[in-house]
Amino acid sequence: MACIAVSVAATAAAGCNSVDPSSLAESGTPVSTSRIPTPSGQYVVQGEILRKYADSGGPSGPLGTPISNELPAPNGGQYTKFQTGVIYWSPRSGAHILSGAIRAAWESNGGPDGPLGYPVSDQRPIPGGSVADFEHGTITDTGGQAHVVTR
Repeated sequence: MACIAVSVAATAAAGCNSVDPSSLAESGTPVSTSRIPTPSGQYVVQGEILRKYADSGGPSGPLGTPISNELPAPNGGQYTKFQTGVIYWSPRSGAHILSGAIRAAWESNGGPDGPLGYPVSDQRPIPGGSVADFEHGTITDTGGQAHVVTR
């Protein structure tokens, strides 16, 4: 699997088991866009979503490969779907990973347009499950059961 990174100075990297934006550039210029090949085609991952994706391990990390290009979200946000989750970015909250029951509960409550707003943290483990914080609340997953608290 090869990744093609595009920046002011275009460069290519082969054998991309993880995407590291800083390593895919010439002269120390950070890469802002990467085309990631998947069995269903190439998808573009870019900006802060690319940085978060790289930090999580890229294609060999827990998210797997992208299944969409970057898509627009409310209030100037963006998101990219991956095999096992999604990364949402907004100018106010930055880029954050959601998956599983927390993602499902957030999306069923309106996603970024809902009462919780955008995520402000990645999911993180807690005893018996995981939790993620949002602009206006929290979702806790305990054993596949999501509990939504708005504030």
